[in-house]
Order: sequence, then C-alpha cells, then structure tokens
Amino acid sequence: MVNSVSDFTTLNNSRYFLNKPQTSNTPPQRLSKNQRLGIQFATALGVIGSLALLAKLSKTPYSFKPSKVLATPFKDTFLGKIDYDIKTIPVIGAGSCLGGLLGGVIFDKNKNNRQAKVREALVQYTNIVLPIATVHYTSLLGEAAVKRLPKMNKPIGIAAPLIGLAAGIVAGNKLANKLNQLIFHKKDNRPVELTDMSAHLDDICMTSQYIKKDNILTKSVSRFIPLALMVPGCEIGKKQEKTF
Repeated sequence: MVNSVSDFTTLNNSRYFLNKPQTSNTPPQRLSKNQRLGIQFATALGVIGSLALLAKLSKTPYSFKPSKVLATPFKDTFLGKIDYDIKTIPVIGAGSCLGGLLGGVIFDKNKNNRQAKVREALVQYTNIVLPIATVHYTSLLGEAAVKRLPKMNKPIGIAAPLIGLAAGIVAGNKLANKLNQLIFHKKDNRPVELTDMSAHLDDICMTSQYIKKDNILTKSVSRFIPLALMVPGCEIGKKQEKTF
C-alpha cells in the first residue's frame, strides 16, 4: 500500500525505469576467433561464387571439374586470364560484401549489430565501385584530350587516372556517409580507414594499367585482387555498433 506522495513517486519512477529500454555506453563484446573465421569463410564463398559467375558468363567456356582445373596451367585458367576492370570488379566486390554481410548476420548473434553491418556494406561497396568508375571515365576523358593535344600525351596519361582515383576515394566515402544518413538517419561521419585501402588495390592496378599499358608488375599484382577484395566483406561481417 502506498502511504505517502513520496512513496507514490518512487513507485512510479521504479516502474518507468523497469519498462524503459536500458542503454549504456559500454562497448560491444568482441567477436570470438570462431566467429571471425566463420565470417571469413562466408566472405570467401561470396568471392568464389562471384568469380564462378563471371567464368560462367565469359565467352570462353571454363570447366569447373577439380581434376581439369588442377591440370590446366594457371595462365590458361579463368583466374589467369580475367581482366580486372569496371565490368568485373563490381561483381567480385558484390560477392565479397554480400558474403561478409551474410556471415556477420549468421555468426554475430547480437541483433543490435545488424544495422551497423548494413551501413558498413553500403560504405564498402561504394568505396569499391565509385573509384573504379572515376578512374575509368577520367582516363577516357584523358584519352580524348590527348587526341587534341598529342604533345601532352604523357602528363595527361598519368594525371587523368590519378585524379580519378583520388576523387573516387574521397567522393565514395562522402557519398556513403550521406546515403547512410538519408536511409538510416544515423550520422556516422565515418572517415577513410586503413582497411579501406585493400579495396583500392584494384583501383591502383587499374590506374597503373591506364598509365602504362601491359605493365608486367601491375598484371602480376592484379592476380591478388580477389584476395584483397575479401577484406571489405570481412570488415562488414565484423562491424558492430560502437555502444549499446
């Protein structure tokens, strides 16, 4: 029985705090080694699936039989012949991002982290696609300019893709933050991070190819692009809200 006004106030306050969703500034619990491995495995499956799709859609037929794949010299396989460009990289990047997102949802049981993973997926995929597009189209503009100014061939050939790369990295990050704010009404202001650079290995290789055609070093390094594109997917899967 409530005996006084102060008792009544105390009772109401206790009910309010019991029913109110509790929030705190405690950081999220770190993912275990097995959870991180699960996310990496899901990301790898996403990348492998996207490569298989590209191989299936290519003009040259490729066998998926393990015995035939192992017997074929690497340079004659799909991975040895694929051109990493504006048509193929977005597909591989999509496989990585979707695989990492799915792996994060499966292995990170905390549902509070799911929106953070979706927001990170938007950031990572924008960081993959937009720089590739800006490098490609600024290089095309550079080629058109060289036809009018043939004496400026070398400076324009170097400057155009580099400008496209820098513009794409900065614009991609700003665009992703803006889209997250519009869609999720959450102002992350996420800066360009060191792990984002792995997603730009493809941009750097593509930029180098525009600067110097048939560069052996660039072609060799580009073979590792599928591995580099696994990093964005893993970052998506591991993403957590900063506080609960």
